[in-house]
Amino acid sequence: MIEYLPHEVALCILSRLPVTSLLQCKLVCRAWYNLTQNPDLVTLHFSRSGENDPCLILHCDYPIRNQLYSLELSTGNEENQRVNKIRVPMLPEFNVVGSSKGLLCLRDSLTKDSLYIYNPFTGGYVKLPKPMRLSNQDAVFGFGFRPETKEYKMVMICCYQIPSGFHFSSEIIPPKSQVHIFTLGCLSWRHVGNIPYYPLQRPGQVLINGRLHWRTQPQKRRSPRLLISFDLADEQFRVVPKPGDLDTYKLSLVVLGGFLSAAVHRNHRQCDIWVMKAYDVKESWTKQFSIGIHVPRGLEQDVAQSFRASKFYRNRSSFQVLCLLKNGDLLLDYKCRALVSYNPRNDTFKDLSFHGIPNWFEPFVHEGNLTLINM
Repeated sequence: MIEYLPHEVALCILSRLPVTSLLQCKLVCRAWYNLTQNPDLVTLHFSRSGENDPCLILHCDYPIRNQLYSLELSTGNEENQRVNKIRVPMLPEFNVVGSSKGLLCLRDSLTKDSLYIYNPFTGGYVKLPKPMRLSNQDAVFGFGFRPETKEYKMVMICCYQIPSGFHFSSEIIPPKSQVHIFTLGCLSWRHVGNIPYYPLQRPGQVLINGRLHWRTQPQKRRSPRLLISFDLADEQFRVVPKPGDLDTYKLSLVVLGGFLSAAVHRNHRQCDIWVMKAYDVKESWTKQFSIGIHVPRGLEQDVAQSFRASKFYRNRSSFQVLCLLKNGDLLLDYKCRALVSYNPRNDTFKDLSFHGIPNWFEPFVHEGNLTLINM
C-alpha cells in the first residue's frame, strides 16, 4: 500500500508517472487523491516531465466542432493505448497557437482576438487581455516557458498584411513589425519595439535554448528567407544560421533530442533532417537522417471532398516530423491522417494505430503536467 511508504518515496514514485496515469491515481482512494493534490508532487512532476516520451495533443476540426484529444506515447504497446477526448469549456472554435511545459495557448478562430492559456489535463485556464493591433495587421504568435524565472511568455508580432505574391521593391522600405509581450501573471501587454522581419506562423514556432524560432518570408525582391529567434530572457530577436545554402521555404523546424533541427523536403514524399549540434554555430549543422517514401495504410485513397475545406488540409506537406522518441525512432505525421514511427537504424516504417483516434487531426507534441495557472 502506497500510504505505508515514506512520504518522500511515495511522491518520488508518483512524480515519474505520465500525467494521464497520475490523474487516474486520484480515483483509487482518498489517500492517493490526497497525494496527487500535494503541491510538492506538482513541483516534482513538473521538473521531471521531460523524462518520459511526450504525449500528443490532437486538434480535430472535422466534421463540425473543434475538439482536443490526448495520446500518451510512453505506455508501451499502442494496442493498449487509447486516445482520450479533452473537454474545452471556453471555446467552440479555436486554433492551437503552441504548447510549452504543460500548457497550451488557444486562439479564438472566429473573433481572432481572444487568447487563452489552458492546461488540458487539469482543465484550468485563463483568458488573456485583448492585445491592441491595427486592422491591416496580421498577428504571428509564439508561446514559451522560461525555466530560470518560471515564467510563461506570450509573444505577438504584428505584421502589415502583404498581398499574396507581392514583394516590396528594393527602393521601398517595408513597414517594420511591432512586437508585444505578455507575461502570465501580469495585467497587460508590453510593446518592446519593432523588427524588420515577417515571421511565418506555420509551421509552428519551436522553443529551444530559451528561444522561440520562426521562419521568415522575404520583404524585398530577391531578399533571403531567414531563421530568426526570440530570446525569452533578454527579449531580443536574432538571426539564426540555417543549414548550408538551403532555402527555408522547403524547411520546417523541430526539436530532436534536445537539438534544433530542420526537416528539408526534397519532394512531396522524401526529406532530409539536419541537426544543429552546437547551437548558433552554422558549421555544426549535420545531415543526420534521410527519410524515404512511405504510404501509410489508408492513405492510398483520396480525402473526402468535405474535408478539403478544413484548415488542416491546406498548406500541409505529405508528412511532418514531430519528435524523437526515447527508443531512437522518429515520430511522423502523414497529412493529418496517420501517425508513423520511423526507425533510422534499419530504415523501416511502422504504421501506428490507436483506439479512438479521430480520422483527421493536427498533432502537437506536449509535456503533460499538473501545472496550476495563475494570473
